[in-house]
Amino acid sequence: MAVKIIESCVNCYACEPVCPSKAIYEAKPHFLVNSKKCTECEGDFPVYQCASICPIEGAILNSLGEPINLPGSLTGIPPERMAEAMAELQGH
Repeated sequence: MAVKIIESCVNCYACEPVCPSKAIYEAKPHFLVNSKKCTECEGDFPVYQCASICPIEGAILNSLGEPINLPGSLTGIPPERMAEAMAELQGH
């Protein structure tokens, strides 16, 4: 049981201090998770603390390899609608 930080991570340091198990650490080219320490916040919090603060949608995956903070999770705007809105803005 462990989350994974992928290459879209921008090394913003937001996730590292909120990890209750101290499993996240700085590495190059991006932060990594010590899978032996990560508890996926089970027993500590109802949601993944790293994903709840991560500003990059889709940068953190659960143990099944699925994005925890899905596209649209920060803005509340579904990706399809965001694409439409951006296209409208560019057309004007």
